[in-house]
Amino acid sequence: MNTLKFTCLLIIFVLGLTAVNAQESDANVAITLERTACFGACPIYTVSILEDGTVIYNGEKFVEITGEQTSEIDSETVALMVEAFEKVGYFDWEETYDTMMITDQPTVITSVTHNGKTHRITRYDGDTTAPLALPFLAQWIDQMVNTQMWTGAQPNIAGISNGTDTAIITLQRTQCYGACPVYSVVVFENGTTVYTGIAHVNQIGVHIFEAEASAVTSIAQRAQIFGYFNWQDSYEDYMMTDQATVTTSVRWEDQFKSIVRYEGDPSAPVGLTWVEDIIDLLVTDMVG
Repeated sequence: MNTLKFTCLLIIFVLGLTAVNAQESDANVAITLERTACFGACPIYTVSILEDGTVIYNGEKFVEITGEQTSEIDSETVALMVEAFEKVGYFDWEETYDTMMITDQPTVITSVTHNGKTHRITRYDGDTTAPLALPFLAQWIDQMVNTQMWTGAQPNIAGISNGTDTAIITLQRTQCYGACPVYSVVVFENGTTVYTGIAHVNQIGVHIFEAEASAVTSIAQRAQIFGYFNWQDSYEDYMMTDQATVTTSVRWEDQFKSIVRYEGDPSAPVGLTWVEDIIDLLVTDMVG
């Protein structure tokens, strides 16, 4: 009888510890992203990032993988992401930007929780009155948790407008098998520059600053002179492995071109690496 009581008490004790541990492991939602339907085939899905680094994706329609999927990122990265939202001014922005200046677009809903306070912003993609950083932040969430592996959707940084103009110069550097800096740069003709740091850089998050407009137009003009618009769309021969991929785009006068270059392909024009390097100079301090 005593043995039975002891066994029962032991089971109750173990179950109690399990319940406590389960409760302690519960994490609050820190960041969410929701992309809704449009009149076309816009990806429809939601992503929740918990404080402990758990990522919960739920694909609904026009994505490669539907239903719930989970992954993980470092909890320290989540904290840095929340801090980056705070620094850029997210908690001071309006809760809704829904003016339909352009129709048939999706709505993007984000939320961030910091120190117990949650701020939620609904932005119609055709509303150009929203802060410029807002659409880049939504795309940054996608990049930080790599939703592309579920949605199949490629980021389109060249398509984001600053309210009046589209970008004339962009650069994206992807990850490699080492500690390659991962970030993107978007530059508008008036000098407005948007840097988005993702990994292995001095600063993660979205940062906006003003460059010299004359320097920006000079980059586009020189790219044109070098022959940028006549080069191939991609240079992706894997002569050397484990390298990063660099994607640039230039929009000048009535021309637009995007070029993908795998860093291990030696056949790319020398001028292309010059274009990449000169764009990098705009954000040297942030990349490190």
